Amino acid sequence: MGDLRNRSVRFQVTALAAVVVAVLLIVMAGALLVAQQRSLRAAIDDGLRRRADDLASLLVEAVPDSLPGSDDDYAAQLVAADGVVLLSSPNVADIPMAPDPAAGELISERRVAGPEDTFRILSRSVETDRGRLVVHVATAADDISDSVGALWRSLLVAIPLAVAVLATAIWWLVGRALRPVAAINSEVMAITEKDLGRRVPVPPTDDEIQQLALTMNHMLDRLEGGVARIQRFAADASHELRSPLTRMRSELEVDLADQESSDLAATHRSVLEEAIALQGLVDDLLFLARSDADRLVQQRALVDLDDVVLVEAQRLQATTDLEIDVGMVSAGQVVGDRPQLVRAVRNLADNAVHHAATRVAFSLREVDGEVELVVADDGSGVPPGERDSIFERFARLDEARSRDCGGTGLGLAIVRDVVTRHGGTIAVDDSGMPGARFVARLPQG
Repeated sequence: MGDLRNRSVRFQVTALAAVVVAVLLIVMAGALLVAQQRSLRAAIDDGLRRRADDLASLLVEAVPDSLPGSDDDYAAQLVAADGVVLLSSPNVADIPMAPDPAAGELISERRVAGPEDTFRILSRSVETDRGRLVVHVATAADDISDSVGALWRSLLVAIPLAVAVLATAIWWLVGRALRPVAAINSEVMAITEKDLGRRVPVPPTDDEIQQLALTMNHMLDRLEGGVARIQRFAADASHELRSPLTRMRSELEVDLADQESSDLAATHRSVLEEAIALQGLVDDLLFLARSDADRLVQQRALVDLDDVVLVEAQRLQATTDLEIDVGMVSAGQVVGDRPQLVRAVRNLADNAVHHAATRVAFSLREVDGEVELVVADDGSGVPPGERDSIFERFARLDEARSRDCGGTGLGLAIVRDVVTRHGGTIAVDDSGMPGARFVARLPQG
């Protein structure tokens, strides 16, 4: 069985079909032989009963001097109750052919002394004016075995031939059916990471193999898109990491070139700011990398989201001159990981501060089994065509939302990742007023 599993699908299907058909044909052949044997015996028994009826009708009138109608195919015998043979046809010996049935009728098969054949014998007890007599009527039973044997020999030739023809047909049909699979396999084997634009051939068969080819092509589409995103992400990350490093290097090289006029304190402050920004970028990249690998440890606990929002609002009030409005913040509980939710709210708040002109507004409420968080600013807003792409990693819109504002292009991507992991949604709504309005909805705890 282990060897069979290592064979090709074509071999397995052919072998399994051949075995199943062979078993079915053997069972059917056995049933046919039994049915034929029973049919022949029933026909012989009917003939024996007719002859027994004829002899019994003669015995009712008187015991004849001889048994009429006896020939080479049939034998008859009349036996007294004490076992004495009264009459016997010429083709059987003058001894009882079968046991005394005592009463009624008995059918048996046995060899009779004298002839070489096996006889099928019907024995019937008959009441006459001379008392009870036994009529034995017999015919050769070898015809049954000869006919059944001939049929069996024919089946011994026909069954293997039928199985061989069927196996050959299945081998050819399965090979033809699997030909597209071989083409798919060959094409997939030829695809490399440098040639992800290739696709497997789709057969026009409207069956499972066509569905397999379509599914394979969809998988290749996703794989090509995933690799493209990884490459773009790596390129963007490299660029984002290079920019602060380049600025830091330039400032240090300028100070070293002109040490007398350099302001070391200012350079230290600038390099420290760049290092802090660089550390934030690395933290964001690490967070997203762990998220992609599904290695983020997510705690599940009740979180008062209104407390998180109010803490972030206080932080903004202490670090910015913008108006921070929390008048629409009411109670709202969700189940999730508090540090991740804090990070998402902070990223939304920082994004609003970076682009607000004078005001940032927070809103929180529970509605229809969800907690709705809204963070709005009165800045330049987000064009309708950019409202989906703004959540992509390293997404850049116009000059108003450029890296000069201090962002890394990963904040909103992290927000969407956290919200999605908590079973929620995040989108940019059309507020009808200047600025951007980010709406996050999370399942209520």
